[in-house]
Amino acid sequence: MPRFYLNIRDGDDLIEDQEGSVLVDVDAARLEALASARDILAELVRAGRLVDGQCFEIMDDSGELRAVVPFKEALKLD
Repeated sequence: MPRFYLNIRDGDDLIEDQEGSVLVDVDAARLEALASARDILAELVRAGRLVDGQCFEIMDDSGELRAVVPFKEALKLD
C-alpha cells in the first residue's frame, strides 16, 4: 500500500509530515486529513486563533502533490 504525507499549510508556513501514513489510496488520505482537520480546528478555536486558509497538502512517496484539503471542508455547517 502507498504512503501519503499530510503536510499542513498555514499561509507561508509548512509543517511537513515526516512519517506519513500507509493508506489504501488518495481518497483514504483525504478522509484521514478531514478527521485530523476536525481535531486541529477544535484546538484552534479553543485557543482563540483564526481559522482561515489552513489546509492539508497530501503528498505521495515521490513528492507529488495528490490533493489539497482545506480545513474548512471539515466543518459541517447546516
